[in-house]
Amino acid sequence: MEKTTQLILEILNTEKERLFQYASYRLYDIRDVEDVLQDIYVQILNNPQRFNKIENKRVYLYRVLSNKCTDCLRSNAKTKFIADISFDEYNLETLQSENFEEEFRMINHLLAILPQEQSNAIRLRHHSNLSFQEIADVMGVPLPTAKARYRYGLEKIRNELKKMNLL
Repeated sequence: MEKTTQLILEILNTEKERLFQYASYRLYDIRDVEDVLQDIYVQILNNPQRFNKIENKRVYLYRVLSNKCTDCLRSNAKTKFIADISFDEYNLETLQSENFEEEFRMINHLLAILPQEQSNAIRLRHHSNLSFQEIADVMGVPLPTAKARYRYGLEKIRNELKKMNLL
């Protein structure tokens, strides 16, 4: 195996669990997650010279993944952008995190209510463990904007959970 390809596979292997988590929280369907990840791997392995020229490979992986997830959601028409729906329309009192699936549903309901930019900042920080600078690079925004999106999203979730006496 070529040395370049081996290095690329090491990078992909190091990030595979976090990439999988991030894609899972964006797409909700394991088949879509697998398809998107496979597309990324094939794209990178088919053009290793291009990938090697990229300075921050981790940021690049998440930016490509974020774009592929968005494309997948658009093409499958699975997403429903929830700009005008309030927390009151969700029965959050019944969402108790007794197991992984229940916790997954609860987190996704909470994040679905936020503007997409805020929910993506939260997902990139918590599910992918990216720094705020990396989040800013992935989202293509200045560092203060990435921090603000994260903070405002958490504040909205915290305030609504307090209103419902869940926090």
